[in-house]
Amino acid sequence: MTATLSEHWQKIAFIAALCERHYPNYVLYCEALDQEADSAVYRKVLGKIWEYLAGQLTSHKNLEKALLKVQEITPHEPTEEDGYGIYPALDACLLLTSALQMTLDDSIDDSETAAGLSQSTVAQFIAMLNDRDSFDPAMEQHELYEQELQCQQWLLESLSCASSAPSAVKSLRRELREFDCSNLGIALPD
Repeated sequence: MTATLSEHWQKIAFIAALCERHYPNYVLYCEALDQEADSAVYRKVLGKIWEYLAGQLTSHKNLEKALLKVQEITPHEPTEEDGYGIYPALDACLLLTSALQMTLDDSIDDSETAAGLSQSTVAQFIAMLNDRDSFDPAMEQHELYEQELQCQQWLLESLSCASSAPSAVKSLRRELREFDCSNLGIALPD
C-alpha cells in the first residue's frame, strides 16, 4: 500500500470504513444465533464513530458507553463447537473496538493492524472455502483477496487526499453504500 494517512481522524475513518465492510459478516452471525439486536447495536455504535468524525458528536462519555456496549456484543473466544461465522464476527467487533479506542485516545494508531486483520479475515475465509488450513496471498491469487487489497488502497488514497474530516466522511460514507457486499462477499438484503 503506497498512500499513508497522516491525520488521526483519517486513520479512524479508515478503520470505520473497514467496519462497514465487515458489518454484513456480523449481521449474518447474529441472524444465525437469533441475536439481531446485537447487529443493531453494532450499527448504532458505528454510526456514533461516523458522527464523531463528522464533528457531530463531541462527548467522549457517549463513546465510552459505546465501548462497553461493543464488549457486550463481542462473541466469546471461539471453541470447537462454534461454526466458522464466529471468526469474522469477532474480527468485526475487534475493528469496531479499535476505532472506538482511537476516538478516545489520540496516541493510539491501530490502522495498520486493522488493515492486516481485515486481510487476514479474507485469507481465512478463502482457506475455509477451499477446505485448507491456510491461504498464502504471496503464493496464490484469489478474487476476494484482491478486492480487499484494492478496497484498502482506495480508502488510503481517498483519505490521504482529504483535508477536512466532515466533508471527507460524508463522501466516504456515500461511496461505501455503493458496495453491495462485505469483504467476504456477503450481501445483505435491501
